[in-house]
Amino acid sequence: MGLTLSHQSALDVLRALRAKGTKIQEMDVTRFDVPRPWRGERWSMRNFGPKDWKLPIPSERNPLNVIVPSDEGRVRLRGVHTHVMRQDLPPRSILWVDEHAAMVRPELMYLQMAESLSMPALVMLGYELCGHFGRDPWDPLNGSVAMHIDAAASVESISEYAAHCKRLRGLKRAREALTYVSDHALSVPEAVIATMYSLPPHQSGYGLGPVTLNKRIVVPNPNGQDDGDEPERVRFPDVLLGIAPVGINYDGEDHLDLKGLVDIVQKAALADGDAQPAMREALEQKMAQVRAKVVDDNLRDRQLAARGYLVLPATKEDLFEEKKFDAFTRHLLGCVKNFFGIDTSSMLRALDDTNKTADRNNLLSSLLPCGGYGKPSHGIL
Repeated sequence: MGLTLSHQSALDVLRALRAKGTKIQEMDVTRFDVPRPWRGERWSMRNFGPKDWKLPIPSERNPLNVIVPSDEGRVRLRGVHTHVMRQDLPPRSILWVDEHAAMVRPELMYLQMAESLSMPALVMLGYELCGHFGRDPWDPLNGSVAMHIDAAASVESISEYAAHCKRLRGLKRAREALTYVSDHALSVPEAVIATMYSLPPHQSGYGLGPVTLNKRIVVPNPNGQDDGDEPERVRFPDVLLGIAPVGINYDGEDHLDLKGLVDIVQKAALADGDAQPAMREALEQKMAQVRAKVVDDNLRDRQLAARGYLVLPATKEDLFEEKKFDAFTRHLLGCVKNFFGIDTSSMLRALDDTNKTADRNNLLSSLLPCGGYGKPSHGIL
């Protein structure tokens, strides 16, 4: 039996597997047993040679976390942290990675990480596991992000698994964190916005939760009866508040591919005589593409409004420039009050509390790549 990775080590491997397109929920299950060295009679670094070990090599700086069912199975080796799991685990708790390694399933890993992560970081991890993006295992905050991938878990599956674990130390914190998590986040900015809005003011959030991510809303297609298209289409607002049918669509830096447009303009300006017609055509196509995106964004907002949803666009600047997200949230709460008659006074008081402003903005900055606001990263993830 190989090593069973847990805690941060399981999270690192999970992120690497998701980036490769592995469907975590379809991984094979294996048993939880005492690990045995596959080279020699005792554990040594020989077991982690490149011939056998395909995962990160343990070191004191980057220790390997493993779980074993009894003291007999402890791996007595520098760079390996052994956690004894004496209680019986629910079925399907251990996933097979390769002939020398297994890992705990995402639901168990989430409960384990609750022991060490701050509440905001634990909530963000929940959005990642229950969403369709994955962070870089070696640089979670600033590294590349895997997009359009299958969810590793869901709020329901983590909650159901937790119900069968009575004595895990992180259980209470994990259950609290899950009350602020929703399924179906498609990107890091969506998860950041959802985390900030879901967390209560005493956790440095805005206290506007719970939120819903990428809800499927059927809207009329204005062209449907004219050109043979379907009479209806589907829109997915990024974030919808629970207190009113008001939400956010995040328009990031690459939303309109302005960099691509500038690149084609520069190439067209440098093109010689023979290449000019093709470059002009490419430029016209790119301009038409960008314009079509603008038109569709406006159509999307009108269609959602016709269905009773007021969805505001949020830009990268709203998130990354200091205090801009507070101003955006005031506009959002103004819509909640003035369009839907909901009392937002308690939320505005929390927003106006200068003692909480700095903590709230520091938290937002710590969740953003590069620390946000051009500051160094806090690295809480």
